Amino acid sequence: MSDIAPNAYIDPKAKIADDVVIGYNCCIGPNVTIGSGCKLRNNVTITGNTTIGEGNEFFQNAVLGTEPQDLKFRGGSTFLIVGSGNIFRENITVHRGTEIGGGKTIIGDGNLLMAGVHIAHDCIVGNRVIIANNALVAGHVHIEDSTVIGGGVAIHHLVRIGKNAMIGGISRVVSDIPPFMIYEGNPGSVRGVNVVGLSRNGFDAGQIEAVKDAYKKLFRGQNQWSAIEELEKSGDYDPNVKYLIEFVKKTFQGKHGRYQESVRTDTPEDIGKFYKE
Repeated sequence: MSDIAPNAYIDPKAKIADDVVIGYNCCIGPNVTIGSGCKLRNNVTITGNTTIGEGNEFFQNAVLGTEPQDLKFRGGSTFLIVGSGNIFRENITVHRGTEIGGGKTIIGDGNLLMAGVHIAHDCIVGNRVIIANNALVAGHVHIEDSTVIGGGVAIHHLVRIGKNAMIGGISRVVSDIPPFMIYEGNPGSVRGVNVVGLSRNGFDAGQIEAVKDAYKKLFRGQNQWSAIEELEKSGDYDPNVKYLIEFVKKTFQGKHGRYQESVRTDTPEDIGKFYKE
């Protein structure tokens, strides 16, 4: 039987696993599903079409599943989907998707969102991601697995953050961040290879050296297209380097250093249609 505080409000239509712990002053909406082993401390709000997996923990004043802060949103049936084993610290906000942005905000498994983090509409956050205090993630951002984002970072909409990347605190991120790299500053730039992060995530010495060699070619003075051609011409490179190359090539295809700008669906014509309704 769930451990539910006497003054918590749970809509009768909500689907709550039997062992969920729900603290004082929590509010759970009608279209919410919460899986086994979850714990909600006091003053947590979960609303909207929100599905929560197993073993998640929500600290005080976390708010999930509310309407996106997007003027294009027209109250449609959009979703927030959260995996398992995540920790949402105090005062975090995670919004559900928009009608023309894919309709879903997705949070994977084993992530840590520290106090004050904001995840906007239509974002996709992978697995084992750490986002430090007061980081701001705008709409349509894709964050790949095992990334670390420092405190106070502000990420522009439609940016991609590659896997195993690390972003230094208080950085301004307006373009895609390649995988395996350390990015820092305002204006920011790639500073080096995330060697510590790679080691912690099981990369061996040979794999790390291959990424470091690719970094020197791609980000230290040489024309990137020439470096890509040189790396591809060799035909014998580590799979991680291949992934890095493909990521960088996609970034070149985008606008303003953001690949997703080239494939976005909310064109000015689409937006105009919404505003005319």
